[in-house]
Amino acid sequence: MITTIFEISNILSLSLIISITYVTHFYYHYFTRPNPLPGPFPLPIIGNAHQQIGYAFNDWLISLNKKYGDMYEIHLAGQRLIVLCKTDLTENMNISASTKTKYLNRFHNNEGFVEYGFDGAGLSFNNDYKSWKYNRQLLSQAMLTPNFDYQAIEWTNKLWNEMESYWNNLGEDHELDLIKWMRRFTSEMIFRISTGVKIDIVASYYNTINLKNDSLNEKENEKLKESRNFIESIEIYMDGFMYFYTFNKFIRQYLPFIRGKVKKYLKNRDYLFNRLYTIIKDRRIEIENTPLDQPLRHDVLTSYITANTSRDINDVKQDDNVDLLRPMTDKDICMIILDAILGATDTTANLFCYVAYYLEHYPEVKQRLRQEFDKVVGNDLTRPITYKDLDGLEYCDAVIKEVYRHSPIAFVLGRISAQNDNVGGYDWPEGTTFQILASAIMKHEDYWTEPEKFDPDRFYKVEEGDKYLLEKKKIKNTFQMFGGGVRICPGKKLAIIKLKCLLILTYRKYDIELVDKNSPLQHQDGFINVCKELLVKIKPRKF
Repeated sequence: MITTIFEISNILSLSLIISITYVTHFYYHYFTRPNPLPGPFPLPIIGNAHQQIGYAFNDWLISLNKKYGDMYEIHLAGQRLIVLCKTDLTENMNISASTKTKYLNRFHNNEGFVEYGFDGAGLSFNNDYKSWKYNRQLLSQAMLTPNFDYQAIEWTNKLWNEMESYWNNLGEDHELDLIKWMRRFTSEMIFRISTGVKIDIVASYYNTINLKNDSLNEKENEKLKESRNFIESIEIYMDGFMYFYTFNKFIRQYLPFIRGKVKKYLKNRDYLFNRLYTIIKDRRIEIENTPLDQPLRHDVLTSYITANTSRDINDVKQDDNVDLLRPMTDKDICMIILDAILGATDTTANLFCYVAYYLEHYPEVKQRLRQEFDKVVGNDLTRPITYKDLDGLEYCDAVIKEVYRHSPIAFVLGRISAQNDNVGGYDWPEGTTFQILASAIMKHEDYWTEPEKFDPDRFYKVEEGDKYLLEKKKIKNTFQMFGGGVRICPGKKLAIIKLKCLLILTYRKYDIELVDKNSPLQHQDGFINVCKELLVKIKPRKF
């Protein structure tokens, strides 16, 4: 008994010594850190994570901007992050030439991201320059395949017609959660664009809320169930990002509530990745079984699989470097597809919902937008949208940009210095992590006239004498809808095509009425700014 007590005492003493040593080590490094900046005081292990509780992430960062100024620091997941809220602090970070920029990477590949599956493959979290350039080149080549944009518009028209039929079946008095429909619409679109496979995500969602529909057979129900599981797995995967970014390995493994969440996210990760690898494997088999004298599909997945092989469907070659002319591995392909799904699903879906919300609160803007739609597409409400139609939507461009300025999806943009650099008057070593707070820059009073005012005219045909002329000249640096520099979003053109198509297809025929117009915009800021709910009724447009 005495021996047991002695052993327990030794363990407690050792634990106390280790804890004191760790805390002392942590604060020694904190108080001797180079270039100490204003910011909230961190705690060992958790940094400043506890101070964000009760805040959306963007709201918390904005509140710190107001308290500590345009350059401050926070500590998350064992990292010191330098937050920048003015463009004169970020000029070197948006150079588009890879040979000149010191900021090739956006995130450290921390152990959390590696555990969650982002271990240097794909594009978004790939910090190996050669690997990133290789994947970026293959993605660009795939998007340059014949009629890529036209095919995307054609599929958008067809899927819209399908979704419209479901809305009509439900009736104009049915309350729709618009974000759920849009998330499924954009998921199905980007998945089909990425793989050439239609997986009926929109039909699956309709089937879950249309309780009168009992005409489906067992096989059809099973297929729709698989589609439903797939979209849910994407949503769960997105939700998990902040856990693997904010919390270090110790917290993820040992803090009871966090540990349970992490296990759920990792189980979902395995399901999602297995589903993607199965699709890639099946397509490889299909290509191998297709005779040489017969053409292959002209879609992005086939482009990836055949790239730099004897069956390459791409005519475009952008580099003679032998390292960039190897075939793609399944892992390369899987991570690029996942990047596309994660990057293009929530961005387009959320932005469409935010536009709908603002249009209902600014009817004069909606009226002008419709006038432009009517001018471009005419009176035929059933005519499919064409690529040419989208070129003339200048006011629509302005509306999208102004909505994004007020409700940015990617509100913070990561940058890591690959070399020593001077930022804000301080010399920073290689590997310093910066966070460009785009949401603060896009409402900074130094750059914007009446920054809190919603007015698309600030982006629309500004002429001499216009009050927005000065900010128009600054927009290049103060408005970054798709990021900037070498890591600018490669799918920005496709995103705008989808968004414009959806807006014109919807608003030329229908009104989107908010169920509760007085309710604030329901959103949540985690890794990105997402719409949580938008209850609406779809009514025929009153001409």
